[in-house]
Amino acid sequence: MNISSYIDAYGKDLSRLCFSLCKNRPDAEDLYQITWEKVLRGISKYDTSKPFDKWLWTICINAHKDMEKNLFRRRVVSFESEEELEARFRNLPNKFGELDEYIALHNAVKRLPYPKRQAVALYYFKDLNISEVAQILGVPEGTVKSRLQSARDFIREELMRER
Repeated sequence: MNISSYIDAYGKDLSRLCFSLCKNRPDAEDLYQITWEKVLRGISKYDTSKPFDKWLWTICINAHKDMEKNLFRRRVVSFESEEELEARFRNLPNKFGELDEYIALHNAVKRLPYPKRQAVALYYFKDLNISEVAQILGVPEGTVKSRLQSARDFIREELMRER
């Protein structure tokens, strides 16, 4: 399979993962490009006996960690207005009930500390199991479980505050 086939097959999923990890669209777009660049450079190291998507998610998570380490990146302000955010969410299937509830959930996830946001993105948005998330993040399974529980508690508190 050539790189363009991988982009066709996994591009949309990677884009969603990037957006769920980053707090704004420009950073998500940067992360998307950086991830594919790293894939292109490292494709010769890819073990074809293993799932490509797990390898791709690992590269993305590591690239995101590198972005977060950059002090200047932490101070980026998103200029996306509430109207733009609402318009984007109106295009999503209404699986989550009211639009306001989905926006509140999105905002709560955005406020999660970085390691918890990573775990949530992989577990809930990529439907990976605890073991897969632990492998991608390079942490023990217990750490993933702890981060997910703490994230659920945080989100629950944030949503209660929104009401």
